[in-house]
Amino acid sequence: MYLNRSTVKILQLFVGHITEPFTLREAARRLKMHVSLAHRAIQPLRGAAIIGQDKHKNLALDYRVHHETLAFAEYLRRDDFFGKFKGLKFFADEVIEKIRQESFVLLVFGSSIESSKPRDIDLLLIVDSTDKIAFHEKFLRNIASDYDLPFEEQVIGFESVFEMLSRRDEKNVMNELLNKHIILYGAELFYRLIQRGRL
Repeated sequence: MYLNRSTVKILQLFVGHITEPFTLREAARRLKMHVSLAHRAIQPLRGAAIIGQDKHKNLALDYRVHHETLAFAEYLRRDDFFGKFKGLKFFADEVIEKIRQESFVLLVFGSSIESSKPRDIDLLLIVDSTDKIAFHEKFLRNIASDYDLPFEEQVIGFESVFEMLSRRDEKNVMNELLNKHIILYGAELFYRLIQRGRL
């Protein structure tokens, strides 16, 4: 699917707010885009069923499909985010290079997504087994200690992800970060986990 610049901007908005619906006018306002341009830009995403519309004309992301396309938009957001925090890209690259996990997700969530001077940069590493959490907490802490950034590290397993996502009305890490996150690595896996956890 070909995505022009305006369509990519729309997609980046929706992947940044995975469960949050928008009217067309609200999406256009957030992106500082004329409504008619936003309407044209969103049509390829509607046609591919990446964005759906309910009976009240609210638009929302369908996180169950086109994970490669969603990952592409997530990584564009990540690359923009790296410009806010000097050293974050080097940190992420080091974690990705040194970790001995095949399947994992590394992301930033919370206030640092919207603030250029947050008190903390909340990191979340998602690994495939609860048995691996303690090892990876130490692993992540050791790498983070080499960087002059206010990291707060947390590690959880896939089972905790599914449990938290199944409790949609509960305030927990997974439900909070769906609409306030930057994925540093593992975007396709992240969407597969959401798809399974929010059945």
